[in-house]
Amino acid sequence: MNLIKNYITRAMVAIAAMAIVVGCGGDDEKVKKPQMSELKLNVEVENITTTTAKIKVTHEDDMSKTWLGFHTDDLTSDMMTLVEAHIAAGIKGSELHTSRQYVTIVDGLTPDTSYKYVAVGCTADGEVYGDIYTVEFTTLKRAEENNPAGGNTEGMKKNDAWRVSYVGSDTIDNYVYDHVVRVESLDNNGYVIAIITAEQWETESLMGMSEALLIDMLNYLDNYNATNGTSYTISDMLCYGDGVDMFDITPGSYRAVAIGITADAELSTLYAISEEFEVIEPIASEAYNAWLGEWVIVGENGAACPVTISRDIANRSVWMTGWEGFDDLKVKVEYNSSLDSLFFLSQLVAEDYDLGEEYGTADIYFLGCDDDGYYYDHNEGYYYIGIAGILDDGARAIVRYGVGVSDYPHFMQMFFMAYINGEAWALSKEEDVPSYISIMAREDEYNASLEKSSKPKLTLRKL
Repeated sequence: MNLIKNYITRAMVAIAAMAIVVGCGGDDEKVKKPQMSELKLNVEVENITTTTAKIKVTHEDDMSKTWLGFHTDDLTSDMMTLVEAHIAAGIKGSELHTSRQYVTIVDGLTPDTSYKYVAVGCTADGEVYGDIYTVEFTTLKRAEENNPAGGNTEGMKKNDAWRVSYVGSDTIDNYVYDHVVRVESLDNNGYVIAIITAEQWETESLMGMSEALLIDMLNYLDNYNATNGTSYTISDMLCYGDGVDMFDITPGSYRAVAIGITADAELSTLYAISEEFEVIEPIASEAYNAWLGEWVIVGENGAACPVTISRDIANRSVWMTGWEGFDDLKVKVEYNSSLDSLFFLSQLVAEDYDLGEEYGTADIYFLGCDDDGYYYDHNEGYYYIGIAGILDDGARAIVRYGVGVSDYPHFMQMFFMAYINGEAWALSKEEDVPSYISIMAREDEYNASLEKSSKPKLTLRKL
């Protein structure tokens, strides 16, 4: 199958595009702050549905200038007061941008409700500069007559020439995949195959979801071509005639959908949907179960950290709690059955997490620090930090991910980062966090006496 077309079925790990933000060691010379002044932003809204709206923000200034964008249903408060209150509550990483051509789908909105999208120049430290720019819009009313099949298909047209079927396990190009969708087509309209949850079909706008998917595809295409020196077009990502695609999905209820897209990168508004199908969790293997339980992770730097590895989805993923002493912060870890290994990824682990009176609430991220003293932000997507495997002597250990992979950062430590009012803080001293190579020993086999606390004493350090 075409590599570029496989984007629809796999999450992109944006290694080449990852942005270095700050040195872990706190060296001020590693932080370059541009001079901020006026920033003229143009804010537009289009394709408003019952639960979504497409927002476009553009400017012609230097890309080093960051700006804040968010939506609100507060249409009466003074704008500066509204912005200051939003910043005081904590800026999420997804709200601070540098793009001069930014497009996003605001979703999860309430039908027949008025909103305002706010954009203003803002530094990572939460310092506002320039004028505040806004656009107001009202979501559409939900019309029952537009929802005859249980899904909100307003603005879309069912294509009877497409038949979408979830076939489960199937062989494609001599490889067996667990979740395969096939489309039989009697015309030559272009389309992509996607998976949505049964709940999304019942509660969200298919038009809004399709718009969001198209934007993701175009952004991916731009990044792919820029990184690889290629010149793929949207046509290279589409299916024509009969089509097939494979998916990596967790247990739950789903529908498969064919979404019409033209060679000019526009929605044709054609769609076809499968019957609802259920994905059932498999029986956990002995190898998977062997990773579960109480462990002590001891780093090469001598730091020891007791953790609990618990079941998430059998043979697919686990939860790790207790890292850096935080039993109430859950880190999701992938399990690879063919390698019998755990894969640690960057991720957002908690929003509005309570750090106490002194610091208030913060978004908490699980990130990696490389051997040059840099950590990498989370805005470019998930990326692998480390891998836990079984050594030749039977011991389990965590090492850096990407051994032998060209240009992959040499992550040597993983840690929690708190995003507080536009500033990044580590939750622990660097020497208290295990470094690679880290040995995983069963807690009952570890000689030292280690006490676990759900709320350890904070030792925040500025990154």
